[in-house]
Amino acid sequence: MSRPSSARLDSEQPVASCVEVRVCGYDAAPVVHELTQAAFAGYEALDPPSGALRESVESVRRDLEAAGAALAWLDSEPVGCLRFVVAADHLHVRRVAVTPELQGRGIGRALMAWAEAQAENRGLPRVTVGVRLSPPGNLAFYRRLGYQVVAEHAHPGYDRPTWVSMQKVVRAAV
Repeated sequence: MSRPSSARLDSEQPVASCVEVRVCGYDAAPVVHELTQAAFAGYEALDPPSGALRESVESVRRDLEAAGAALAWLDSEPVGCLRFVVAADHLHVRRVAVTPELQGRGIGRALMAWAEAQAENRGLPRVTVGVRLSPPGNLAFYRRLGYQVVAEHAHPGYDRPTWVSMQKVVRAAV
């Protein structure tokens, strides 16, 4: 996977206005896997460890065959991704990943705005996401986007909350 133009990387300016998010199929598994591994690479030391780091291209392919995914594109290069599941009353987003050198520049926001638009277009009233409590920046990111904690959960073997369910209402219930 090549990298976006150096002008985009050298600047600290947001790039979200230049990002195009498009749905992708299971054939994009190698790209989704590479983006996810790069974005989650700093999570090896988390307790509990992230399951994203144990994924293979084949497990991602199976995941994409069973659910949906989208890629964020900048200068014709993939720079972020997310996976989603359409449920009866919501769109659930998981594994939001942005290439490390472009994190904090609006790509994650663009991906989530795309997911919210998808939910609205499908007539779904809300978007949900599961968010680990560590690192704390993840929780803060979703709060800034208007997501609210609706439940706390513990990974197996833990007696304290390790992740939360969050949701954002994107469409009034009819």
